[in-house]
Amino acid sequence: MEKVHCLKRFVFLVMALGLVTTFTSCDDDDEPKPNVPALTDVVGNYAGKMQTTSVSPLAEEGEEPQGTDVSAEVTNENVSFEKFPVADLITAIMGEAAPGIIEAVGDVSYKVKYTPTFNDDKTVISMAFTPEPLILEINFPTEPTEGEGEGEGENPDLKVEVTIAAPEAGSFAYAGDKLAFKLQVTGVKVNNEPFELPVTTFSFDLAKAK
Repeated sequence: MEKVHCLKRFVFLVMALGLVTTFTSCDDDDEPKPNVPALTDVVGNYAGKMQTTSVSPLAEEGEEPQGTDVSAEVTNENVSFEKFPVADLITAIMGEAAPGIIEAVGDVSYKVKYTPTFNDDKTVISMAFTPEPLILEINFPTEPTEGEGEGEGENPDLKVEVTIAAPEAGSFAYAGDKLAFKLQVTGVKVNNEPFELPVTTFSFDLAKAK
């Protein structure tokens, strides 16, 4: 009889251990799995500020630059702007005529191709940019002249070609979902004629939309 009781206790013990193991296994399955960093983590919509600086500062000495509000969309290949902030650049080129030209230009779209890589501990995505020139084609409103044929006046009144470089790699930091990069104006042509302009840098400080 004693052997029967011992056998029963042994069976209950085995069953109890089995239940504990089952619950532990379920708990492990329910635990959230850690996110594995991926280069596509940089993709998304961003908003923030752009600061404009040049060899000849656009702001007076001692004045704290406020920056320009800017938004961008990052895809797997490009950083795209639907409204690239060109007002400071046009002002530097055109001087007093800038307000009318800025109005005539309207919204300027621009995108920059990039190649992403991780840093060693995968806390930052480095972005190597390969910018293309920014082209501004401006037509000023005029009264139609008598006898003007169809197809005439198709060439823009003013064409500005801006050569843009990336002086250093940009970065996306996981801490705060911050995107920072710089684009630099290294040359300007107005109607295919070189225009002397100090090297101008656009510094972007953006945060990813939640």
